[in-house]
Amino acid sequence: MLSKSCVYALRSLVFVAHNASCSSKIGIKEIAKELDLPTPYLGKILQQLTKHKIIQSIKGPNGGFYIDEESQKIKLITIIEVFDGLDFFNRCGLGLKECSEEHPCPLHDDFKIYRERLLNLFSSKSIADMVSKIEVGDAFIQNLSRGLV
Repeated sequence: MLSKSCVYALRSLVFVAHNASCSSKIGIKEIAKELDLPTPYLGKILQQLTKHKIIQSIKGPNGGFYIDEESQKIKLITIIEVFDGLDFFNRCGLGLKECSEEHPCPLHDDFKIYRERLLNLFSSKSIADMVSKIEVGDAFIQNLSRGLV
């Protein structure tokens, strides 16, 4: 449902929010290594996040990435909109161009419920919400072979 770029963006944002701060930034190579992501691809994703002021970036020897407190309040739907747009939340489950209440596809009613629930989830959860689940040990964002962070 979410593109690879969007999933990588979400994972990297949560990782950076959990592991970095304004005084202790984290570099792209470390993010890529810890999340098992390709560095060049991650670089393009982080560039987009920086451009949209979702993540902060400092260049130079003490540079790297971090997410300020205000940005941690950003809802997941904002990140999804940057990478995938919001068309999914209006799209027909079977890909019909003209699917509506008046002219429904066989999945219309069920898919509408699914879309609405996802939209509500992504609109209500923030980066900080995801980080807090990691901090209390209820969730992780790294593959098991990497350890639980």
